[in-house]
Parts: sequence; C-alpha cells; structure tokens
Amino acid sequence: MRKNKDLQNFYQKVYLKGEKKHYTHFVTKHTTTSEADEILKEMNWKSKRVLDVGCGTGNFALKAAKKGANVLGIDFAEEAINIAKKTRKHPNLNFENVDVKNIKEKFDIIVSIGTLEHMDEPFKTLKKLKLHLKPKGKIIITTPNWTNPRGYILMTLLHLFDAPITLADLHYLTPIDHEKWAKKLDMKIKWRTIEKSWGHGEVLIKDFKRRIPNVLSDAGLPKKEKNIVSLIKWLENNVLKLDNSLPHSGAVGLYVYSKK
Repeated sequence: MRKNKDLQNFYQKVYLKGEKKHYTHFVTKHTTTSEADEILKEMNWKSKRVLDVGCGTGNFALKAAKKGANVLGIDFAEEAINIAKKTRKHPNLNFENVDVKNIKEKFDIIVSIGTLEHMDEPFKTLKKLKLHLKPKGKIIITTPNWTNPRGYILMTLLHLFDAPITLADLHYLTPIDHEKWAKKLDMKIKWRTIEKSWGHGEVLIKDFKRRIPNVLSDAGLPKKEKNIVSLIKWLENNVLKLDNSLPHSGAVGLYVYSKK
C-alpha cells in the first residue's frame, strides 16, 4: 500500500520535469475552474495571516498575497519550493520546504488545495491543522469528489478490480467524509462542488476517452475498443442529457471548516 512518503519522490520528479510537461494537455485545456480563484471568492483576505499547505509552486499563495493576505506557503517537495521562490515574488509572501508538523505559529486561514487525499490519515491531518488556527479561524480544503457519474464508474473499477484510477490519490473523498470529520472536530462546515462538466458533462467524455483505456491496461483488464466506445456513447445519450447539477455532482469539492 502506498504511503504519503512515497509521494514525496513522485512530486519531486514532477517538479523537476516541469508541471506543464507532466500534467496532460487535457487538464490545462479542458478543466474550467481555477480552484485557487474559487477559494479566493470565499472571503476578504486583506490582513489575514494565511498558511498554504502543499503550496506547490505557489500559484494560490501569490494570488492571496496580492489580495492583501500575509502568506506562508509550505511543501514537502524541495523543488516546488525552489521554483516558487524564483517565480512567485511578493512582499507579503514567503515559502519554506518544511513539514506542517514543524510549524509553530497560528493562522487566520489555513488552505490546502488537492492535498488531503494524499495524506496517510486525512482526519489526523485536519486535527493538526485546527491546532494552528487562531480563534474563529478557518480551514479551506479542496479534494477530488466522487459522488457523480465520473466517480461512480471509476469507483466501480477501483473497488471491484483494484484498478489504479489515479496516479497519486490515497483516499477517495466525498462530502460525507468531510461532514463526518467536521462533526468530530466540533467545527462548522459549508461546502460546494466545482468542475461540474468534469463530473457529468462534456469534459467527462473527453476525459474518459483517454482515461478508461489507460485504467484498463494498468489493471490488466480486457481493453476492447468497441466496449469502450459503447460506454462512451451510453454516457453521451443517457447521462449528459440529464440535469446532474446537484450540490454534490462536481468533480472537485471545496470545503470551509470554521472554528465555532
């Protein structure tokens, strides 16, 4: 079973190679919503002390700093921090190659974009983050969401055939998980999902045309082109034409945990 420490080398290689070379043209071209921009809509960032956990090369951290926040971005991939320091510069912004467990100060807002699903024990991570919040502080998290047609199909492949449906995820989270964790943490939570088309629309179709053959191959399952084409056509005729735009149907969940 993979562990979070195994992903450190994975991401180090990603950043050494270059994000644009590693992440597919599909992701950069077809995903419609910036998670960073969606998070920025959540509140007034002026004069807030912000910790960006798993900041990568600093995209969100820089945007928050430009909104008036004082931001510390941290990541366990040294190369990501090296890139961030060279390319994302602002008087309100600092980056450190450090584990969150070594952070001492408290923050108004802690942000973690697409990292919780990579943690060995996500709830314990949230519990640690809460310790670093000031009174009335907030934790803002995004994680891939699987309560949509995209998720139902990929979860079937994962659970029935142990198919490797993602490169790095250790957990496959939904709003149910986050609501349960908020209750255990004695925190309020509000949530919404984004990337609706990826969850059940045209982007889903584009994604599956390239993803499903790869998943089947990696799992050692039969990869019959006519069967894959049949599935895609069924989705186009029977899923895309329905209204799937429910609160939980986007491909990415955005969660705001608030101290009471």
